[in-house]
Amino acid sequence: MSTVTPIEIPKKKAAPAAKRRLTRTVYDDAKPDGTDYVIWDNRLPGFGLRVRPSGAKSFTYVYRQHGKLKRVTIKALTPDDAYEAAKALAAKHYGGDDPAAEKLEARQEAEKKSRVPTVGEVLNSFVENHVKVHLKPKTQTEYARVVEKLLKPHIGDIRIDALETKDVSAMYQTLLKQPRKPRGKKKAKEGVAVKAAKPAVTQAGGAVRALSSAMSWAEEAGLRPPGSNPARIRLRSPRRRQRLFSDGEVARMMDATDAMEKEGKLIPPVALGIRLLFATGCRAGEICGLRWDDVDFEHATLRWPDSKTGYLEKPMTDEARTLLETASRKGRIVGVEWVLPSLLSVSRATDGPRRQQPKHLRVETLEAGFERVMKRAEVVAGENATLHLIRHYFSSKTYTDKSIPLAIAMAIVGHNSVATAMRYAHVSREEVAAAARDAATRRKDAIDAAAKKGQVVPIAEVTK
Repeated sequence: MSTVTPIEIPKKKAAPAAKRRLTRTVYDDAKPDGTDYVIWDNRLPGFGLRVRPSGAKSFTYVYRQHGKLKRVTIKALTPDDAYEAAKALAAKHYGGDDPAAEKLEARQEAEKKSRVPTVGEVLNSFVENHVKVHLKPKTQTEYARVVEKLLKPHIGDIRIDALETKDVSAMYQTLLKQPRKPRGKKKAKEGVAVKAAKPAVTQAGGAVRALSSAMSWAEEAGLRPPGSNPARIRLRSPRRRQRLFSDGEVARMMDATDAMEKEGKLIPPVALGIRLLFATGCRAGEICGLRWDDVDFEHATLRWPDSKTGYLEKPMTDEARTLLETASRKGRIVGVEWVLPSLLSVSRATDGPRRQQPKHLRVETLEAGFERVMKRAEVVAGENATLHLIRHYFSSKTYTDKSIPLAIAMAIVGHNSVATAMRYAHVSREEVAAAARDAATRRKDAIDAAAKKGQVVPIAEVTK
């Protein structure tokens, strides 16, 4: 007896649902059947109702872009609203756009906006949108260095809304332990003990101040609640500048400048720059960038349209006028706008093809010349004895002049705040000693006068 193997008849695939107009009734009657199927609308190709095996329903629009099938899910409450949205998508598609790509890009942008950025990302945005827009090039470079070298390595990975004062304080304490780099490239000699480097107090404080500015900017941008700046911490005050040029040192340096210029060891722009610094108390960058058009001999005024603090105007003293008039009469180069031109750029512009305008003297060149002058004048450099110390010398002489009111003294020096002015108002030991002696004399005279005024004179005894 033979065994008959039954023939398995394959099941027929479910025929696709006929196209119909998607209405509320069709939406409600659509039931899951264990497969993922679509009920297509007969009014618009590609528009349909998608029903998943779980029973979830969603409106969809399907189209082909460059041979690739793409799908866009439509968020709508009713079939009519979904149909209108599908028509808009179809118009974009037939117009050459890619609705699916646009929706993906919009979703990614929304996710990016909803994601809380890190401190490092906010610092990058702060540098790009504030520092590079509103601050001077040199300040931009310093901010960028502080952000990359100091701030981001320590707190860059923290979310901006999670940064707390304790995090900033911990970073500050770490930065205080870093040694300060010595000036120049001096190598330790064999057999000589190397002194321990001092902590970089100024750099650590500068990093916290830069962070504070960035956090204030973040508050304005809505990235942190108002008044939540975590960088407002107590900072260790750096030691106040004690070094100041004496009158004798200044006299020797002026003599050395004259002698070195005559000997050809100092080019005229550098010699003039050193003299103008002592005569005006300007910043080195201001003197190097001074143009002849901004020297007003008629009104005895020097102008800087765009200095470190914006527009700056300073009075021209008789000393400065003599220096500038002599330079204009004897050393001014026709076609060069700078008071202190770079002689190298001038020679290239005049001897060869005029590819670029002459440049002004670099601050580094002026600094190098001033160091040679100090050496010739036997002025010990010591602490902070740099080109900027000339400004401190000039400022101290101006602020300690009792005949000049503070507001006028600030205008002469070029300071906008009293706090900055006080940092430049140094006094010498001799001036302090003389003032102390005068005060002691006045105090003793007052006590003696009070004693005489209150002295009791005995009354003679009356005889009977």
